[in-house]
Amino acid sequence: MRPLQHETGSSPWRADAVLVVVTIAWGSSFVVVRHALDTAPPLTLLFARFALGTALLAGAVWRRPWTAAAGRDGLVLGFLLASGMCLQVSGQAGTTATKAGFLTGLASVFTPFVAVARTRRLPTVANALGIALATAGFLLLTYPPAGAAFERGDLLVGVSGFVFAVYGVELAERAGRHDAVWLTAIQLAVVAAGAGLSSLVFRTPSLATTAAGKLEARTVDWGGPFPWSVLYLGILCSAGAFLGWTWAQGRMSAIHGAIILALEPVVAALLAAWLLRERLSARGVVGAVLVFVGIVVSEIRRRPAAARTGEESKRAFSAVSD
Repeated sequence: MRPLQHETGSSPWRADAVLVVVTIAWGSSFVVVRHALDTAPPLTLLFARFALGTALLAGAVWRRPWTAAAGRDGLVLGFLLASGMCLQVSGQAGTTATKAGFLTGLASVFTPFVAVARTRRLPTVANALGIALATAGFLLLTYPPAGAAFERGDLLVGVSGFVFAVYGVELAERAGRHDAVWLTAIQLAVVAAGAGLSSLVFRTPSLATTAAGKLEARTVDWGGPFPWSVLYLGILCSAGAFLGWTWAQGRMSAIHGAIILALEPVVAALLAAWLLRERLSARGVVGAVLVFVGIVVSEIRRRPAAARTGEESKRAFSAVSD
């Protein structure tokens, strides 16, 4: 197996910068969702934000070239994304914004294993060290204290982290082949359809008495935070952030993207502490620092081999000329 190298385009840092902005937006989404879920049905909230995101991108795709391959890959990616988002938002109703952020961030830990299985390529040394540090940080942040157990919400969000790891690897493999706007619009539409259908299913009499059914039976409070949450999540965190992720992930490896996305739970924790008064323990603070250090380490990369070879060739040519 050959190491998986970071893709070297004309501006490799541009994709990194876009993904950092995306990560900050998603970190803030945990606080917004947690506040909205005090009263809102989880899957209804998910449907509304992704329906809005789809509508926003629909106006941008109608003049762009369409390919059947983009449609096929968009459906596959959309199914994975819908599965992860439904699990995540259902779990968020039963846990804190801080824990949801870090449990979702376990995708950064799962991604290398999924990537190796999918691509048969190993991570670079810098990525591997960053992964090790981030993994240690996640364990400190998420492992329950002695005698405690994972809550249902924690379990659902943790499973969503694995689904997002699979999604991230598939996105890295497929996104570079297609127009980013079309591919994102298709994915958002699939998530909206999946969330809407799931909401209706859990409202049926046979499932109405389940935990998910009871949550989904809530009445939407249009005078509360629901409409403002939908606007923020739909515009910034769905249409904008997923378009940014799709574009950026097509220009880097899945593992490199996962390390940058590990910043997401740190942002979520900081905002939750500020806005929701959630607090991390001393162990959690150490874990958050390790996650951040892992991100920094992963960004320390050597010059591409091709560039070094080119410079060496120029020096050799100059020596011969002299």
